Amino acid sequence: MGFLSWGRFSCNIDCATYPDSCINEKLYMDMIDRIVEDGYLELGYNTVNIDDCWAMKTRDPVTKRLVADRDRFPSGIKHLVNYARQRGVQLGIYGDVGTATCGGYPGTRSYNGSVDYTQVDARTFSDWGVGSLKLDGCYEPIADYPKVYPEYTKALSQQTHKIAFACSWPAYIDVSNLTDADYQHIRDNCNYWRNYGDIDDSWATVFSIIDFYRQHVTTFAKFHGPGGWFDPDMLMIGNQGLSFEQSKTQMAFWSLWSAPLLMSNDLRRIRPEFKRILQNKHLIAVNQDSLGIMGHVVVADAQAEKQVWVKQLSPDANGQTPYIVLYFNYNTLGVPYYMSYQLSKLIPELKTGLKYNVHDLFEDNAKIE
Repeated sequence: MGFLSWGRFSCNIDCATYPDSCINEKLYMDMIDRIVEDGYLELGYNTVNIDDCWAMKTRDPVTKRLVADRDRFPSGIKHLVNYARQRGVQLGIYGDVGTATCGGYPGTRSYNGSVDYTQVDARTFSDWGVGSLKLDGCYEPIADYPKVYPEYTKALSQQTHKIAFACSWPAYIDVSNLTDADYQHIRDNCNYWRNYGDIDDSWATVFSIIDFYRQHVTTFAKFHGPGGWFDPDMLMIGNQGLSFEQSKTQMAFWSLWSAPLLMSNDLRRIRPEFKRILQNKHLIAVNQDSLGIMGHVVVADAQAEKQVWVKQLSPDANGQTPYIVLYFNYNTLGVPYYMSYQLSKLIPELKTGLKYNVHDLFEDNAKIE
């Protein structure tokens, strides 16, 4: 859980024109401060992640290490890591397994592909003390992914400072070309992984991700859980593209899936109603449930306009098993649908003849007991 800059701030390096929204150390210091001071940290949002475009265009000529842009990060990444750590926050960094990052900055291999800097970069990130690494897959043949990503996993495992590893390995591969063995290989080497195209600030992309997961959730759920997580990409809540109800929908699905909750917005300027969605402690509890089960779809009509999803949670203090039920209507015309289903049809495991407490998790007085 935390913040990731790409969705809101992209690769904006024009600090003269956009001093408050360019990729520089002030941006990340501001986000660290907002995470701490605005109540996010106490709810579990404990990482601030740098994305692409943070580095110089060339490596250090002597050490061959990556170097933060000297104008935009004058204090260096290690200073930023320490700034975050002193406030109880982890700093994440971005790299690329290929010859260049997606934004054209140095990748893991030299531009002609003859030199591999995997060990150098793993050691650099460990020395800096970053908490996580997002490793993209631009400018590297997809056929090489099963070799180069595990090489990076091995390099990270050899470092004294341990780093959570976020891979973009399956994000560039058509899902029809991935087998169970492929997903197991990915899970064996990555802590979490993107597996679909980039989200943007629009309902169209949020819905496309929801529909993609609906179609493949049975396969995904087999490899999703503690130690390895599917990542449907950033939370775009609090920007310009999602309405209030669409924002609730994204938060609900990401929580139902036990997906990484990585906000990509301007926490300095977020409106209160969107902040309340992101800080909904009941949905966060669903997301962070120790079982980490990916919710599954149990009802979908012919056009999948009306859907019902269900997620099992860990037993409560009384030994009872709570369930989350998500009703989803994606029809954007007309009045809201009336949706009525027998609970025993949605959750066959429930015992008949018992009474159940039902809560709306978007209501302030909702409780998870």
